[in-house]
Amino acid sequence: MPARAGTAEADQEAYSAILATAKVIRRVGLRVFSDEGITDPQFQALMLLVDEGPMLMRKVSDELLVSPANITGIVDRLEEKGLVRRTPGKGDRRATIIEITPKGKALYERVAVKKAAMLQVALRMFTKDELMTLHGLLEKFQREMSRSIGDG
Repeated sequence: MPARAGTAEADQEAYSAILATAKVIRRVGLRVFSDEGITDPQFQALMLLVDEGPMLMRKVSDELLVSPANITGIVDRLEEKGLVRRTPGKGDRRATIIEITPKGKALYERVAVKKAAMLQVALRMFTKDELMTLHGLLEKFQREMSRSIGDG
């Protein structure tokens, strides 16, 4: 789709601001996660398992939008730390079910509290209406970006 007349510069500025925001979020998150000895992808996997319960490794890979090789590495490191456990899937020897351990759930909850506190500080200057507007705009952006590659 061609750019709207006269908006190419504004489009690029908005996109640059979104990328810069993502970088800041990643950098702050790295500090929160590294204090607990995990990475953002490991935290995302723990969060998924807390929210969804035990699941096939293939589904974890799909949900986190990472390759099967990447999810294997993520799960390997979580398992080494005693945060998740693998069990064979019933009926299919190749299928592996991933389940969070009590230690993993406790770590997830500690990190989630730290993350929530960090977000509260970062967002304290926004009014409720501004937060609702921000949320709506970001959802709209995500939807249109997905649609632009045929995902939506």
